[in-house]
Amino acid sequence: EQLRKVVARVPSVIGHSFESNIAPSLAGLQKQLSLNEAQLRKVVVAWPPVIGLSFESNIAPSLAALQERLSLNDEQLRKVVVKLPSVLSLSFESNICPSLTALQKRLSLDETQLQKVVVTMPSVLGFSFESNIVPKLNFLQEELDLSDGDLRDRVVSSPNLLGYSLEKRYRPRLK
Repeated sequence: EQLRKVVARVPSVIGHSFESNIAPSLAGLQKQLSLNEAQLRKVVVAWPPVIGLSFESNIAPSLAALQERLSLNDEQLRKVVVKLPSVLSLSFESNICPSLTALQKRLSLDETQLQKVVVTMPSVLGFSFESNIVPKLNFLQEELDLSDGDLRDRVVSSPNLLGYSLEKRYRPRLK
């Protein structure tokens, strides 16, 4: 059933050689992150395009850049990838790094605080900073009359605040 889902979402996987493409990439990912079989399966089912990525050219450099930028230990890196497998296909230079920098600047986060937000709420890496995060932060700050420091403290203590819908959660409850 899970294989059917993977093939349905990424039909091009049928054209990949298992021995020369798929197996080495998955083995590299599993080894790098110390994933057990269930975790590897979860990553592949949640983000089937990972099967088409080269471990050496795509996955390893992305993991190294993310780990270095956030000073993640191996367990934290594994947690981020298992919770947000699509992070493996995001461009670090074009997507992740600018978003992290903008979030850190907007909330005046130190490195430890930024790391906590991402490890707790990895999906923040996939959000558009300008169209998703900024409107939420501005709304929360205005509606709750929060100082910059209070807003930062709330987001650091509850990073899931960044994941709630502005239209479906915040506006109906705070207006």
